[in-house]
Amino acid sequence: MVEIVYRPIQQLIILECIKYKTPSELLQSLMLAPGQPAVLFWAEGVLFLPAPLSPSVEFFAEELTKGRMYWTSVSFTLMPGYQDKILTEKGPEASVINVSSSPTLRQVAKWLKENYEHL
Repeated sequence: MVEIVYRPIQQLIILECIKYKTPSELLQSLMLAPGQPAVLFWAEGVLFLPAPLSPSVEFFAEELTKGRMYWTSVSFTLMPGYQDKILTEKGPEASVINVSSSPTLRQVAKWLKENYEHL
């Protein structure tokens, strides 16, 4: 019989938070090539895009086994209501995924929202 082990992330370490005033400003900052799709996350009134560090680096792979995950950065802005798409006047559009069902991403969004003024 196979043993199933659920081991959620114990600690998320974010190295840089990049705050934007509006969803459009966040989307425009992504520097997308024409026609390149963008996907952003939404939860708890926050629109965000994490940049996780790859676990292929030995140190980070070891950290992951200890329950620690690292993000080099997270770009974010407040967006009270969920929308499945974000459009800008001149150019890119992004799909938005509601990640509210993820306990970890929901906690990240709450933390970003609570610390919005201080970041």
